Amino acid sequence: MKNAARSLFLVLLFFVFSKAEGVSIRGEIESIAEEKPEAVSRDLIEIESSYVLGSDLHRKGSFGDQDAVQNSLSYGHRILLSGHLYLHLGIDYNRFDFSKTGAPVPDHLQSLAAVIGIDYMHNNDVGAFIQVKPGFYTQDNFDSAAFDAPITLGRIFVLQPDRLYLFVGANASFLRGRFPVIPLAGLIWMPNDKWKVLGLLPEPRVIYSPNDKVDFWAGAELTGGSFRTDRNSTIVPAKLNGAEVDYSEYRVGGGFIFTPCNNVSIDLGGGYSIRREFDFHRADIRYKADGAPYLRVEFKAKF
Repeated sequence: MKNAARSLFLVLLFFVFSKAEGVSIRGEIESIAEEKPEAVSRDLIEIESSYVLGSDLHRKGSFGDQDAVQNSLSYGHRILLSGHLYLHLGIDYNRFDFSKTGAPVPDHLQSLAAVIGIDYMHNNDVGAFIQVKPGFYTQDNFDSAAFDAPITLGRIFVLQPDRLYLFVGANASFLRGRFPVIPLAGLIWMPNDKWKVLGLLPEPRVIYSPNDKVDFWAGAELTGGSFRTDRNSTIVPAKLNGAEVDYSEYRVGGGFIFTPCNNVSIDLGGGYSIRREFDFHRADIRYKADGAPYLRVEFKAKF
């Protein structure tokens, strides 16, 4: 894992300190660079809530229906370092709550982390970035066993100006049991002013923009995280006592984004959660929930 972290740092040197331009990544990319100069947003706010209706949770038999609620809040601030380079500092909180079943899975998972990164800005868009989120990824115990520092970095390459872009990057999480280091890649295609195709994980989307205020989208989403569960000497099986769990949701759906002004957007959507999963990879145990409808709302502001 130390070698993986060292490799990511070396890639950072190439990504950030070479010429980078293009678009932002969703989560980090939000829009396509404008032809005219645009001031860099210094303060970034994101609030998101979603609800997945109940469905059967099972592993070699049913444990009953379970629904899921996600709430997240993040704030970031950019500080000019030099030229196009900005220091990105902030805080991020994310929480999943689950209704009780007969399965030995947590009834909630949460993370509280600082955000430390470097953004290479092209106008108001991120052309390259590295971001580290040191913090606690836990059930309730905010201790050293639940500490992690996930690293994400990426860069945009212009294949055809104002039309086709390539994103490449990587993500590493030292707490994650399955695939600690994940390569990232995707394409952004804009055939005209009204259509965008964002072929990027964790939220690939096709977006239709009839005007400057409203965007309609259809796509998918992968959400979740890696956490350390609490110590519990009475849990059965015993190997889940203080175990690491990778929680994931796979969704498909659609919705619309309302942008009342350049600095604020509201994203309303819904669809179907194909599968939810608690993967205790190191204990070799998985619990899966069947598909169910979901609703989602997201608020973003940048100033």
